[in-house]
Amino acid sequence: MSPNFEKAQLTATKLLLQQDLDSLYIDIRKFKFDRPIIIDSYQHYAEVTHRSFYDFYCDEQNGCGVFKLRSGLNVILYDDDETCETRKHWGIVHEVGHIYLNHDSDERTEEIEAHFFTAQITMPEVALLYAYKCQGNLSAEDIHNNFNASLESACRRVQTLNRKRISFNIYDKLLLKKLKPHIESAFMPVDQSTLPF
Repeated sequence: MSPNFEKAQLTATKLLLQQDLDSLYIDIRKFKFDRPIIIDSYQHYAEVTHRSFYDFYCDEQNGCGVFKLRSGLNVILYDDDETCETRKHWGIVHEVGHIYLNHDSDERTEEIEAHFFTAQITMPEVALLYAYKCQGNLSAEDIHNNFNASLESACRRVQTLNRKRISFNIYDKLLLKKLKPHIESAFMPVDQSTLPF
């Protein structure tokens, strides 16, 4: 079964539209969810539940994992000892992606869709394309410096966009309207009369 990239992107875009976005540096830990989700660190969750860190954490989770309580609450836990903030954040968003995309396994297709969801949350496509139009170019370093993304994920996002046929829907246009002031602040165009939007 092929990954449904369109569904992953649209789901992420709709979630972004539900948020108060005050910068391009998006932190999903500040999101309001319309699904039962709690995000916490393994360390804090172990402390408040009076259990061992190792009751929840295992090395196969790559620093982040999710489990569902009998009540239906999804608990996403991340390792607060992870020193790379963008790596930590990517893992959290990835798990939110699995929940919002209704995945019930970690098969290859589901993993690819969750990564695509994560890329759209952290580096929204319409924002990147508008930033490109604003300054006439856009490098992975520009993305890394202005979005909550590692240089590696920014490089992959640029490669994906270079291969992809781009089209915008109404949700993309609404997201651009929301992010436009932040994009223009970070990527001030030399000549604003040349902007396409």
